[in-house]
Order: sequence, then structure tokens, then C-alpha cells
Amino acid sequence: MPSSDPSLGTSSPERVAAAITRGLRQREYVVGQRLVEADLTQRFGVSRSTVREAFKILASSGVVEIVPHRGAMIRGLSLSDARDLLALLEVLTGLGARLAAERIGIGRNAAKFSAAAKSLIHPGSSDELDRILDQRAGFYQAIFDIADNDELNRAMPTWRAHLFRTQVFGTLTKADMRAMSAEYKQITEAILEGDGLRAELWTRKHLQNSGERSLPHLR
Repeated sequence: MPSSDPSLGTSSPERVAAAITRGLRQREYVVGQRLVEADLTQRFGVSRSTVREAFKILASSGVVEIVPHRGAMIRGLSLSDARDLLALLEVLTGLGARLAAERIGIGRNAAKFSAAAKSLIHPGSSDELDRILDQRAGFYQAIFDIADNDELNRAMPTWRAHLFRTQVFGTLTKADMRAMSAEYKQITEAILEGDGLRAELWTRKHLQNSGERSLPHLR
């Protein structure tokens, strides 16, 4: 998915917001957790006003909720929120996969994508299977980097996607992760073969399956 690396922000609040989102992706933060201004000012070496502006950015993206007299908290997605988010991700990520397939023959795109996909499509031990959940970000990042479409990047609800994955992380079984690996393999093969239509179809199917695996746990 489009990058949320804090180094890419153009201002301190944006960098702090992106760093918090990266922490969310790495499960340093959990749904319902309060974000303490004093801790974050010390961690990032910025002022309280900068942290508050970062909270506003995250609130506008639907990642945190600012509660009167309590401050900012990582918000949870409702079933309706998650369903709407997955419907959007299905369309936009499918488009990204199709564009990546169409551009896979340019430069080192094929090698870059193969490297990003390797650990997802060939998990070995149980520990490696678990790491699928942490390595998805690099897989999607490679797709969107290769797709190279600024408008698509702007449209992607990247931070909300990280929030959703963090929220449902603990609900996925080993069988779910093996199914995900098989789906990533189909997507990878289609992209590397330059088959845009098949890449889009498999990516959309994967997002549909993700909903079937995850949404029942949000009821």
C-alpha cells in the first residue's frame, strides 16, 4: 500500500502521525489504547502542539478518536466500518494489482516484486507462517510502487487498512494464514506474468475472502 513512512511527511505533525500509524501496523498500539501526549512528545522530540496536530490528522483519517477530557484513543472499526472499508480496498487494491502487472516488465520491477512476495508465498515453519501477517505491508507496498499511480495512492485509505489488520490480527487461524498464502501466490503469479486482468481478479477475491475470515469476529 502507499507508504506511511514518517520520513516522507512534509511537516512534523505528519511525520508523527505516520510514525504512530507505523506503530499501529507493528501492533505497538491496540484498539482502545489511549495515546499519551507526554510520552509522544518525548519519544519524537516534538512539542505538545505538534502531537495534538498529529492527533487531528489521525482523527481525520479515522484512525483515532479524540475524546473530551480523555485525549486521543486508537479507535476500533465497527462491522459496518470494516465492511465499507473492505469494499473500497477490494476495488482500489485490485486496480493497483492490474497496473502493477502491466508495468512488471519495466526495469527491476519483476525482481523487486518477487523479493517482496517470496516469504508470503513460500512460508515454511509455523513461525514463518505467523510472519505473513507482518510482511503483508511490504507486499502491498511493492504493488503500489510498481503501479506508480499518484491518484491511486491518494485515494487509498492506507492508515485505515492498517487499523483493520491490527484489529483482526488475533482472530486469524493457521488455516486462515495458509489460505492467505495460497491467495498471495495466485496474485504474485498473475502479476509476474503480466496478466493484469487475472491479477485484479485474484486480488479482489483475496479481499473478499479476507472479509469472510474477519468480519464475523466484529459482530
